[in-house]
Amino acid sequence: MKKRKVNLLERAMSDLRAAKILLPISSDDVDIDVCAYHCQQCIEKTIKFLIELEGKEYSARHDMDVIIEDLSDETAVALVKSVMSRVDLWISSTRYGSSIMSNKRQVEQVIEVCDQLIQIAKSKIPNMVNLKSDL
Repeated sequence: MKKRKVNLLERAMSDLRAAKILLPISSDDVDIDVCAYHCQQCIEKTIKFLIELEGKEYSARHDMDVIIEDLSDETAVALVKSVMSRVDLWISSTRYGSSIMSNKRQVEQVIEVCDQLIQIAKSKIPNMVNLKSDL
């Protein structure tokens, strides 16, 4: 079976869906860090998708400060900046660190920002038919 092409927004939505499914049923700190990682990935992929929509190339780095430099949407930039200090800590520490970096409330707050960023991206592509599903 031929696989379909998947865009960054679909991948971002999948990261967010994973966080939303796991977070409510978990009290384990490691699981909460996994949710934080998926939120960070959602934000990064959504920003990169928005940059692509603007016809620009995004940085291959995972540094949020660098990535948002290429984004023109001021609302999206403000949303990212509102959680950036928290999310920057999650970039590598939730994947490779040995200490717990997040808590459930922090992840819930970032999930709200992820939802808003995805809505911004969707609003820029109202006729996109290949988008798999809504959250």
